[in-house]
Amino acid sequence: MLNVLAAITEALLFAGILSCTGVVFAEATLRGSPELSRFSLQVMRRGALLTIAAALTGALILVLRLGGRFDSVTLAAVFLSISGAALSLQLGGSLLLLTTVGEDRFACSMRLINAMVVTLSFLFHGHAAGGESFEPALAVIHLGAAAWWVGSRWLLHYACSRERLADLATLVLRFSTLAVRMVGMLLMAGVLLAMLLISSTATPLTSPYVQILALKIGLVAVTLGLAMYNKFRLTPRLARHDAAAAPALRAMIRNEMIFIAGVLTVTAILTTYTTPFVEYEV
Repeated sequence: MLNVLAAITEALLFAGILSCTGVVFAEATLRGSPELSRFSLQVMRRGALLTIAAALTGALILVLRLGGRFDSVTLAAVFLSISGAALSLQLGGSLLLLTTVGEDRFACSMRLINAMVVTLSFLFHGHAAGGESFEPALAVIHLGAAAWWVGSRWLLHYACSRERLADLATLVLRFSTLAVRMVGMLLMAGVLLAMLLISSTATPLTSPYVQILALKIGLVAVTLGLAMYNKFRLTPRLARHDAAAAPALRAMIRNEMIFIAGVLTVTAILTTYTTPFVEYEV
């Protein structure tokens, strides 16, 4: 039962982190309207609150999984460890995000810094934590690119129903230009990290870790397939100011978000129930 709760909490933690950091990264690069900026602040606040709640819940579940004793040994194992370092960055960065809600340039710069603090928690979180120096770094790059993608989906979904068609077309074109680089970073860092984690151990291809990882890759492939449809079919229609393209794009983004939720759920199961550092008998 605790493992189930841990997996659910982990998925919510991923959702909170990707949302609160992602909209900050996306808003800074896409440069939308003032109304879109205000919406990004709403998503950031909700994502930060979800991150705080999930991080604290995850720490409590870890205490229970370690025996449920709130003694000095157990608390030290939770808070004075790699998990504690990740928790500190997640809580500290999220709390700072909640305090930087202004719309001036200084506030925007501080939000970027605070979002990066939360993202850096993945130096100490997940299977890459504690590995070689480049493995945690790859995890942070992978997460940062994924966060930008999720944040941009939030903003574009909102823009499809609120922005003027010409402004929406400009925003989508800017996103398409940046997305090529971000997807490249996402895939390159993810593939390299997976190869390093698998090759550094004797993890066979039939292990639960590799099987669940393959499911995650499949969901990511479907998500990117939907994004490619948006780029090559809907973006040109928006450029021609086709009014029907906006609701079609909004619907496709909703489908993408469903698959992204699936990716986060599978990732949570992957990190909770399996590990690449154990040899499985075949």
